[in-house]
Amino acid sequence: MAEHPSPEEAERALREVDQRRDQALDGLRGAKWVDVAFALVIFLYLASSDFLPGAAEWKGLVLAVLVVGYVLLLRTRRGAAWLGHRVRVDKSALPPMFGVALVIVLVCVAAAVALALLHLQVPYGNTILGAVLAIVLIAFGQHLRRGLAALIRRSRAGGAPHGRA
Repeated sequence: MAEHPSPEEAERALREVDQRRDQALDGLRGAKWVDVAFALVIFLYLASSDFLPGAAEWKGLVLAVLVVGYVLLLRTRRGAAWLGHRVRVDKSALPPMFGVALVIVLVCVAAAVALALLHLQVPYGNTILGAVLAIVLIAFGQHLRRGLAALIRRSRAGGAPHGRA
């Protein structure tokens, strides 16, 4: 074999690398049942304030345990595969401002919703908010992950997932 590949071989190798990267990014979608489970948890968390006022003492702890369990499962190979995540994204593939912009948007939306609920005094407002958030998560969870994969594809770093799950 020659020390340097021919232009055709180099082109074919680069094309194969791009195909493998796209194939790995297509593996970023999680399981639909996880979206449904978290939608149910969010709905029950918010609806419990309307129907079970005494649950305020322990509902935050239950939510924290579920979120920590989810994060710990994502950190293991088998747990991530069970949750439908076959690959992980290289964090350096995301533009640096993506995380900052996402946090700012989430804080603004949460503040707007909280202010609206505090001032409007809508009967069963938390239940309605929980239902809306659950429907949005179920309907658009897969689309949000595909959008993240598309953002990674367009980034300068190329967003090569490292194959660990």
